[in-house]
Amino acid sequence: MTQKVRAVLFARITSVCCLVLIAAVSCAPTAPVDVSGGWSGTLAYTSGPMTSFTSSFRLDLFAEDGAVTGSVTLPSGYGNQFQIPVTLGEVHADTIVLEAEGMNPFTTPDTPVRIAFDGAATATTMSGVGTHVVSGAAYTFTWSATLVTPPVVDAE
Repeated sequence: MTQKVRAVLFARITSVCCLVLIAAVSCAPTAPVDVSGGWSGTLAYTSGPMTSFTSSFRLDLFAEDGAVTGSVTLPSGYGNQFQIPVTLGEVHADTIVLEAEGMNPFTTPDTPVRIAFDGAATATTMSGVGTHVVSGAAYTFTWSATLVTPPVVDAE
């Protein structure tokens, strides 16, 4: 084998190895964003009789290995707020999916409420789209939230 053939063969092998390495690195799973902490946000309704109405909400979240637990606090009118537990919560790299379900005790009778958030997340901001179901009626919204209370770190 001539020196020129060896050089061409070495260049091709090196190129293939580089491509395999690039593909392996780009396919490596990315650690999920830690969304633990207290979040303050705004819902902007995009459907139903609440179209163009905006409302505040709060998320208190605890994330571990991509699983998210916690609660959602929503307004109920007349200055009241109620809290419902997160029933499904997941973070994958920089995306988040949350669902919370419970009862609004400030209505008579108590009203079933379910809310779902789907969006993008960083360590300090989140935003996306969602659905708010009240007594079976679904309303869509866009949302954004900002971290206001960082997670408490255990001093062990």
